[in-house]
Amino acid sequence: MKPIEDVKSNSKTHKKLKKEHVLVFVLCAVVAVIFLSGSSLFSTLKTSKKSTESYESIIETRLENLLKEVDGVGKVKVFVTTDGSIYEEVLKDVEIKSENGVNFTEESVVLVGGKPYVVKTNNPKIIGIAVACQGADNLSVKVLITEIITTTLSVNADCICIIKMK
Repeated sequence: MKPIEDVKSNSKTHKKLKKEHVLVFVLCAVVAVIFLSGSSLFSTLKTSKKSTESYESIIETRLENLLKEVDGVGKVKVFVTTDGSIYEEVLKDVEIKSENGVNFTEESVVLVGGKPYVVKTNNPKIIGIAVACQGADNLSVKVLITEIITTTLSVNADCICIIKMK
């Protein structure tokens, strides 16, 4: 038979565990409410048009360099168009506050060195690619160029236009 003191301490431990479980449950519920209400730990910042043009230029240059190495393509020029702009997801600090019995969230962007802490950079969607090359009159070259672009940039073939360069 257990001494009475052991039973009392065991009962206190169970009450403490129950309180911890309740606290964890309440915390999970609050986090769920934040996410379901559309609030996020991240916010987005749009970057300038210049950044988007730079992104397009980088894609064009890389694609031109790749296509120059393909047999039958010859001289090549590439033009890329995008929809939207580059945007960055930045980390936010979400604080739950209560005032007069009403709960609300207060959000602020996390700064590192005076700048927002970027979690992820999202590039704009490529909506069109025009390729002018010397070998465009050869159907197998056109098919090969289309395969290269659809594979490397994950765009549909109907977004690609390939024409013969003069």
